[in-house]
Amino acid sequence: MRTYLDGESFPYRGAPLRLKASPGGGRAAAEVSGDGLFLLVSASSAEERKKSILFFYTARTEEFIRSTLPIWTKKLGVRPVCAGVKYAKTRWGSCSSAGKLFFNSRMSMLSGDVAEYIVVHELCHLKQMNHSNAFWDNVRAALPGCMALRRRLRAEEKEAGL
Repeated sequence: MRTYLDGESFPYRGAPLRLKASPGGGRAAAEVSGDGLFLLVSASSAEERKKSILFFYTARTEEFIRSTLPIWTKKLGVRPVCAGVKYAKTRWGSCSSAGKLFFNSRMSMLSGDVAEYIVVHELCHLKQMNHSNAFWDNVRAALPGCMALRRRLRAEEKEAGL
């Protein structure tokens, strides 16, 4: 269970960030310094630090989705109705039968290629709304190493707390 105290480790793009907490106005940013990679949070209480960190992850995930989704929609020849980022306790992504995609706000905790696998996985649901052989054929055609990425996702999600 996370304590949101100084020195605690948080994953970001597959690498650990150490929390550097200071009292203040509730913002979070990643910064590289001479002695490593840090997640700087300016907030007084653990609850404020938690909110700031979730906001940080959400913003980074939104940036990732904005840059990655157009590339893969073009490659796969699909077009979602909309795509968004929201907090989810148990899923990395979802695709509705209406063509709406949602991605977990904590996806930026994962390494880039694993997060990209999630995007491709959800976009392939626009072709097959199930996990049939045809669905997995679409995923494998787009990402030949998808099964290795899926295994890495299972390993990385433990660190992310999902």
